[in-house]
Amino acid sequence: MKSFFLKLGVFLVVIGLAIFGYAEAWGADWKYIEETYAGKFFYDADSIRSSKDIVRVWIKVLYTEKGVNYMVSLLGEKYKTLSYAILLFEYHCGDKEKCIVPIVCYSKDGKVLTSADDQNPNWNFISSDSIDEALYKIICK
Repeated sequence: MKSFFLKLGVFLVVIGLAIFGYAEAWGADWKYIEETYAGKFFYDADSIRSSKDIVRVWIKVLYTEKGVNYMVSLLGEKYKTLSYAILLFEYHCGDKEKCIVPIVCYSKDGKVLTSADDQNPNWNFISSDSIDEALYKIICK
């Protein structure tokens, strides 16, 4: 009997996490940033968090056909079904630098193509007239 209740408990926890995960995705407040040949870029206004001079924000990229083709040329045939990516950016507002912490790429059918979480991200200067600078101007007011 204990085995039944244990299995039922595990099942309910998994269902609860799945529902919670979908609620989080639905709860995102995606704001349009800009569009390039690669795709349309959005940020989640509700995800913006700051600590001292570092601001974190979730980014979503909806890839165009040209963007998908570019990713295929860089990363291989696996990316032919690429639809969008979710990335966590960190901005060092005082130094005008940014880094990408995790990134998850999704296929057109919603499956994860790749997931990477860099524990030691590289900070890069934000170049002028870029998506990075457009977002920098929004979140580093």
